[in-house]
Amino acid sequence: MSLTYLGHSAVRFDVSGVNVYVDPYFKEPVDWTKLPKGDLILFSHGHFDHGVQMVSQLYEAWQCKIAAPRNLIRWIQRKHRKRIPVDALIAIDHHETITFGPITIRAIPAHHPINRLGKTILALNARSRAPGKPVNGYYFEGFYHAGDTIYTPLISESLKGFPVHTACLPIGGKYAVASPDEALRIAEEIGAKRVVPLHFQALVERVPFRYQSSDLVKHANSTGTHIEICALAIGQLLEIDVKSKS
Repeated sequence: MSLTYLGHSAVRFDVSGVNVYVDPYFKEPVDWTKLPKGDLILFSHGHFDHGVQMVSQLYEAWQCKIAAPRNLIRWIQRKHRKRIPVDALIAIDHHETITFGPITIRAIPAHHPINRLGKTILALNARSRAPGKPVNGYYFEGFYHAGDTIYTPLISESLKGFPVHTACLPIGGKYAVASPDEALRIAEEIGAKRVVPLHFQALVERVPFRYQSSDLVKHANSTGTHIEICALAIGQLLEIDVKSKS
């Protein structure tokens, strides 16, 4: 069991022999054509920096299943009806679950109240009308990928009774993305053993985020938390002990 950080919010999970990609927004130095074939892609929502603009390319290369919020699945059906068959698409909304092989995936609510500046940036860079709401986080096999979110108690409420060994959380602190303080609060409330920071790299020129992964490390050290911070380089693999999930 492992995950590989692929930049921004893109993560590949190897779970029970299944390759799951979440929010596959790939840009340099990642060459997605050299990545292992995906079996399942999970999109948290339709904003350009979470990969949905690549959906037809990825499907044609991998012939995989694609899961996303129901509104986004409808958009993909309309936009790519000649390239992606309906039976490749799976709709999943908050609190719903889907099963893929040996994996059960649960959609966790996220709160992404993007402001006017964020909407302007999206309009300039998105080049699509893919819906940005609702936003799903995803939980499976002890992994939690938050998608795009600030702190909300709905996360811990939805994960109550579900053990989390690894939480992949946004920490950029701008454009409706959690800050290091919020990310650590989420991790504490859901009982995560470790955090992999996401969503802190500049998307385009002159659009930086407020915080970097080093800020999360500093904040965690200052609080004395027991949670391990795993700040990964792009392409770095993190292996999880299957027996202990520790």
